[in-house]
Amino acid sequence: MLRIVFAALIAFALLTPASASPPSSGVRRRPTIRYFIATAYSVEGTGASGKWSHPGTVAADRKVLPLNSRIRVYGAGRYSGDYSVEDTGGKVDGHHIDVYMPSHAEAKKFGRQRVKVVVLKYGDDEATPPDPQQKAEAKAVNRNERAKANTAPAK
Repeated sequence: MLRIVFAALIAFALLTPASASPPSSGVRRRPTIRYFIATAYSVEGTGASGKWSHPGTVAADRKVLPLNSRIRVYGAGRYSGDYSVEDTGGKVDGHHIDVYMPSHAEAKKFGRQRVKVVVLKYGDDEATPPDPQQKAEAKAVNRNERAKANTAPAK
């Protein structure tokens, strides 16, 4: 009798799924924290994701941060904040991000910094066809940012 109960318990344990937790869609995961080297670029154009360059975007290695990922950057001074990965670059390899800035002088001044990056959401790595409306809006934002940088008092 004891053997039958023991065999039934083993069979039950083998046939029952390992976790009885709810599906992972409702489970909150801790964000991924990594350290990156950050540089800046100011070349306007359509990025790898199909979107026009604009403030709030970075270029990254697709193997580390897929396109359309959302990240938060710490330790970059006034450039710390939330960004989306919308581009890649020939010199952006591994744990390196390239922050878009509308002004060449601003990008040059940014230099090369070690920053902490929190991955808020990994992207789908999908490119979309260029959107003329998004391009026009991004160009207007870039123009305004450059004008603001040119009229700001020199420190």
